[in-house]
Amino acid sequence: MPGGKKRFSVTLEEADYEALRALAEGHRPALSLQYVVNVAIKDLLEKHAARQLTLPLDK
Repeated sequence: MPGGKKRFSVTLEEADYEALRALAEGHRPALSLQYVVNVAIKDLLEKHAARQLTLPLDK
């Protein structure tokens, strides 16, 4: 399904989940948690597209 979307689940530390939730809810207008996570993933992919990931990920 080219151009389609895939759903997956992820388990986060409670503190990370709460930080994401607060970030989403603190935006005006409030953003969905799904949107915030999607933006974070796209940012990670863009930053590391041309190189191997090194752990821990640089800030």
